[in-house]
Amino acid sequence: MPCPVPLCRTDNAYEATDCGGCGTPLFGYARLHAYPAFLFNQGLAAAREDRLPAARDCFAAVVHWCPGDTEARNALALACLRLGDPEEARRQWAEVLDRRPDDDKARRGLSLLGAGPPDRLPDPGTG
Repeated sequence: MPCPVPLCRTDNAYEATDCGGCGTPLFGYARLHAYPAFLFNQGLAAAREDRLPAARDCFAAVVHWCPGDTEARNALALACLRLGDPEEARRQWAEVLDRRPDDDKARRGLSLLGAGPPDRLPDPGTG
């Protein structure tokens, strides 16, 4: 695990408690680094238990912390759709396709809404 201090960046063993280069405590950084994966897994568990609001909230937190996480965005979009918010689902799937134009999950999601990829969606200003 590289030290998070920009002027240090010493490579440390993952289980190291302190940076070997500058002495910065690493435990909190390692835990924070793993937290989005924890939240994503919590969201999956909630979705499997049909606790959709909790699932949506977990996926939304992951997307907030890691905006480039297209897997979390796909999951968030599906949770939104299942909760009756098709516009938010459409927005999330469109964002996935902006980042990864060939993402099959986002394309399938948009097809559930009766729309194609963003380049074929109606312009919001035209109705």
